[in-house]
Formats: sequence, C-alpha cells, structure tokens
Amino acid sequence: MKVMFVCAGGMSTAMTAKKLEEVSKKNGVEMNVKAFGTTNYLEELENDNYDVLLVAPQIRHRFDVIKESAEKFDDLTVEKIPPNMYAPMEPIVKKLFNFIMEKTNK
Repeated sequence: MKVMFVCAGGMSTAMTAKKLEEVSKKNGVEMNVKAFGTTNYLEELENDNYDVLLVAPQIRHRFDVIKESAEKFDDLTVEKIPPNMYAPMEPIVKKLFNFIMEKTNK
C-alpha cells in the first residue's frame, strides 16, 4: 500500500512515516510511506499511484482544498490524520495504522 503524508513542508512527518512503515511491517502489511509538502504533493500524485493521502494536523485547515485537488485520482482515500495519532511513538502510530486500515477497508 502506498501512503502519502501531506504537511506544511514535508519534514515534520518523516519520523512518523518511518515508524508507520515499521508498525505496518510488524502487522504483516507492506506500506510505502512518503511525506510531501503542500507545494509538491500534487506533482507527486500525478507521477505515482498512491492508495491513501493523509493530511497532517497542522494543515487540517487546508483539507478541503487538498481533497478537492485529489478527486481526479481514482481510488485514492483522502483523510485527515487525527491529532492524537500524529507522533512517532509506536503505540500512537499503531492507532494510525489501524485508522488507515479501517478507512481503506483492508
């Protein structure tokens, strides 16, 4: 499963993305997680196929704009990351993993 995090600059999500890959692997799910900023996520979506786009809590005010821009990509699940699931600690990332699995019906 390919997961894209979108945040202000793409940097703050790096640790959480890495931890999410580790947690998903422990749970038998292969996730490729990449982080992008609001200025370059759309270009990446056009160049690669993603299953899930997650909007970081610090830019949740831009969720509607991001979701609308991503509507043209078939089968892309777009969600806000709940603030209580946004930290690079394993118990918290496990909640995020479960959230993704629920939203994608996996």
